Amino acid sequence: MLKRFVICLMVCLSLPLLFSGCAMKPACVKCASCGQNGTPGQPGENSIEAWKLLNRRVIQYYQQGNPKEAVSLAKESLKFAKKTFGKEHPYVATSLNNLAELYRIQSRFYESEKPYKEALAIREKALGKTHPDYALSLNNLATLYFLEKRFSEAEPLYAQALTIYESQPQKDTPNIAGNLDAALSNLGELYKAQSKYAEAEGIFKKLLVLREKSKGKANPIYAKSLNDLAAIYFLEGKYKEAEPLFTNTLSILEKTLGKEHPDIAVVLDNIAEVYKKTGDEEKAKAFLERATKLRALKQKPQGQA
Repeated sequence: MLKRFVICLMVCLSLPLLFSGCAMKPACVKCASCGQNGTPGQPGENSIEAWKLLNRRVIQYYQQGNPKEAVSLAKESLKFAKKTFGKEHPYVATSLNNLAELYRIQSRFYESEKPYKEALAIREKALGKTHPDYALSLNNLATLYFLEKRFSEAEPLYAQALTIYESQPQKDTPNIAGNLDAALSNLGELYKAQSKYAEAEGIFKKLLVLREKSKGKANPIYAKSLNDLAAIYFLEGKYKEAEPLFTNTLSILEKTLGKEHPDIAVVLDNIAEVYKKTGDEEKAKAFLERATKLRALKQKPQGQA
């Protein structure tokens, strides 16, 4: 069975928790603290800092392994944002998104859908349908649907998020480029899950080009793209196209991570699977034996000769 290697730097399905203030349009969004009933103004700095402090504390609870406390404080942050900035302010959308992400991480999928949708609606009204934060909400809701195997609902949302990121005038900036990378990866994984291999192939090829440009060819993240594209070729029965990509993946990882890194065992397994399909049992056996030795090294107690 073909296996997929994952390195710790990669995000496979979703962006991480967005516990920061969202980027806003140049024009001010009216808020409760303006005190001018629709007249443009900005929230007080003290209020913004208090809201950010709440979010930082949410992060701390989450990182300390206290999800219950994190959710409770995320709700407090949401309540504070609504009262201070107004119910349709982008800060409220960020607090909603954070709460939804915490629910999703805990597999409380039913509870996460409503705040995701509310955040999406606020960002659409306040920021517009071409704003990167609106695309982020599309991506996050799509990821929820993906995890629930609601593929037909996830697909148009991922596709729309990708279109928004690709149309950004500053798409080469680190933030937008990172979101574009994730959007391509997410849509490719969705197509793969649906066995839409031709569509997945096209997306993973675009991702490979993007990562070559941003990371270079000697980077583990670029190697992962090679592996993902090779996996699609394998599933399509294109074994001759898959083999050199898997081999290139292995070469990059050996140089960057070391020949005894655990991720390499997975790539060795994948190469062995290709050789099995092409009838070269001798080569397949050699790669499987090497993978087995690597796993034995990983399980060996530290300090043991």
